[in-house]
Amino acid sequence: MAESPDPRLAAVRALNRVLPGQGDGASLREVLRRGVPDGSAGGLTRDLCFGVCRYLRPLNQWLNDQLDKPIKAKAQPVRLALLCGLYELWFTERPQHAVVNAYPELCRRLKAGWASGLTNAVLRKASRLDAATAFADYPPAVAASLPDWLWRQFQEDWPEQADDMARASLTPPPFTLRVNRQRHSREQALAALGEGARPGELAPWSLYLTPPRPVAALPGFDTGAFSVQDEAAQLPAERLAVPPGGRVLDACAAPGGKTGQILEAFPDARVVALDRVAERLERVRETLARLGVSAEPRVGDAAEPSDWWDGEPFDAILLDAPCSATGILRRQPDVKWHRRRADLPPLVDLQARMLDALWPLLRPGGRLVYATCSVLREENDRQVAAFLARTPDAADLTERPPAAPAVAAGWQLLPREDGPDGFYLACLRKHEAPAPDEQKGDR
Repeated sequence: MAESPDPRLAAVRALNRVLPGQGDGASLREVLRRGVPDGSAGGLTRDLCFGVCRYLRPLNQWLNDQLDKPIKAKAQPVRLALLCGLYELWFTERPQHAVVNAYPELCRRLKAGWASGLTNAVLRKASRLDAATAFADYPPAVAASLPDWLWRQFQEDWPEQADDMARASLTPPPFTLRVNRQRHSREQALAALGEGARPGELAPWSLYLTPPRPVAALPGFDTGAFSVQDEAAQLPAERLAVPPGGRVLDACAAPGGKTGQILEAFPDARVVALDRVAERLERVRETLARLGVSAEPRVGDAAEPSDWWDGEPFDAILLDAPCSATGILRRQPDVKWHRRRADLPPLVDLQARMLDALWPLLRPGGRLVYATCSVLREENDRQVAAFLARTPDAADLTERPPAAPAVAAGWQLLPREDGPDGFYLACLRKHEAPAPDEQKGDR
């Protein structure tokens, strides 16, 4: 009989590919999509990977303070094993003795038997503490497990909310669903899901489910009754206005969640799902097949329409633009260790080029909804304000709640515990072309 895979060993191997060091900086989501044990073992692997990425900076700081000499770079897996052990001790309910005993053996499996004694001593010391005590005197950026540049940006952009944003980024995200309005009402969905389901406050087809369940356990998921989607991410498609039989462009469409939502809201729309990478469009096709809808997949760069646009205007455009992903750190905590401040100017330039390139494809009177999963104003309201300033036929008609943060344009959502992710959207309308008589004016 084959030996059962060790979930802790799987976590260390995954993290070694994801985190700085000798890893290759791969996406945590992509790494976990492959090679994760089944069942509860896989759950432990995922928990360790997300937990270490989420709390990486204070865990590293505490560990470094315990070492007489640094762990060599080539021993990165040993460091990752220690970080996994610290996370398990301080942030899970697993028995402490079981955690302390598991990691010396893990070091031997990593062919680092020399580290077994070190691991035992460090974890035994940690077992006598809790995270709040261990991290009590750390600087704010370290305690919040953020890179210095990103903590400074939070403070600059959101001085009153930065602390709350940092805390929210450390909490596990809520499990949020989108109800397929073509199948049943939200009230019917709440009844079908039973105890632990509650409606969202902002998106009309959103609901939260506590505790999370495997998607296979959701009634009708396989046939499209529900989709997993954050509440904030559901808002952009709801702000589109599409006439019967209208043509819609979903730019940067992969993996297809918003494409499917557009077709649920406007079932007779003609939707073009655009993405630069053909392989990513396969994900879109899979998503739409589960929902029982179809769109026209098209390979192309949203910033270069001349390569793919057929000349027929769109009645609505959704631009879910590439961004820093700083609003979804609790869902993708590895992002904060991959992103650099120097990455922002190229992203901001790309977003601007996409806006300018797609605007001429929009029919007069149509709407373009610009969205990002960022909380950085450079990518969001300042980006849109600059677009409005250089685009005379564009108007911002975004509705936002009175309590929303004051911004120059659009609607900024900040991450909330047990609520939506950090997200931004702006609903932009193209002025109607003047009637012929109006063009002539008084003579």
